Amino acid sequence: MPVNRWWRHDPRERYWLEITNREDIGRNLLAPQVDDRGEQYWSYALVREVRPGDLVLHWDKNHGPGVVGYSHVRGEAFASTITWQSRGTYGRQRGASGPEPAWEAPLGGYRRLRKPVTQTRLRDIEPSLRALREHLAETVEGPLYFPFALSRTRPLRAAQGYLTKLPRALVEALPELLELRQTAVSEPHEPEAPSPVSASPTKPTASSGYGRQQDTERRRAVERYAVNLVLDHYRSLGYEVEDVGDHSPWDITVRRDATETHIEVKGSTTTREVIDLTEGEVRHAEDTPTCLIVIDQIELHDDLRCRGGRWRAWTDWAPRRAELVATAYRYPLPAEGQGGRSAE
Repeated sequence: MPVNRWWRHDPRERYWLEITNREDIGRNLLAPQVDDRGEQYWSYALVREVRPGDLVLHWDKNHGPGVVGYSHVRGEAFASTITWQSRGTYGRQRGASGPEPAWEAPLGGYRRLRKPVTQTRLRDIEPSLRALREHLAETVEGPLYFPFALSRTRPLRAAQGYLTKLPRALVEALPELLELRQTAVSEPHEPEAPSPVSASPTKPTASSGYGRQQDTERRRAVERYAVNLVLDHYRSLGYEVEDVGDHSPWDITVRRDATETHIEVKGSTTTREVIDLTEGEVRHAEDTPTCLIVIDQIELHDDLRCRGGRWRAWTDWAPRRAELVATAYRYPLPAEGQGGRSAE
């Protein structure tokens, strides 16, 4: 049976849930190509559907149980092999197999959630999750591959399967997944507003709080405010300071006693658990000792005045390539473009 790709029309549907008891969570997605009976199984076949840049949450059966962390997909799925021991009655009778055909997708950048989303937590909001699933079923024709089993006779539990499709609306409904939501998009720019769990999974939420800052002046005002705070702070400590952001891949250079420090500054009006970085910023921090300072929760008024903010600093900062998630691409245009006439 072909996979029902109901999410393909919405590029924001980038989330999956791996349900596993493996110890090497975050290494890859790996599942047999067929089940114990030699038939295609939807939960294994979904491994072929993930795309680079998608985000995979990990439900750990051994610890919790619950969602303990997330990774990002680093490449297309490919044919591989697995030594598999199914846990159902039939699988236990059959015993462990030798290497057999499998689907594998590489993962990277595994991060544990600051606050796991436990099974108990999800059971507390089970009515809301049930409403979300029912709403999704009304808008989607065919299987949903929903990550949780919901019934009237048993409490919520993880679906019986390996990989499931995690609806975007469910991710947006859980405050614990703020970091995940910010990782999945370009820059968040408006104050966070709770997303109702019954929101449409197929239409943008007006108060989602994400997307590129449309008002360039407002964005620059926040950035300028954050940089000025850092400049003033180091001046007060007796440093010689220089604003170099217009011509260097970092923002501020501070000097004292023949010691020079480079500082990268990020400012935001929202609570930030994720920041955007350019390739130049990453390369510089990889090669040169750099301090990262993030000032978020800045109050921005209509007249572009800023105040307040939360200051966090990371000394000797060096971003790890494995943790970087692509949110945009630069594409060289092919030479064979049609047209060539004047646009006037």
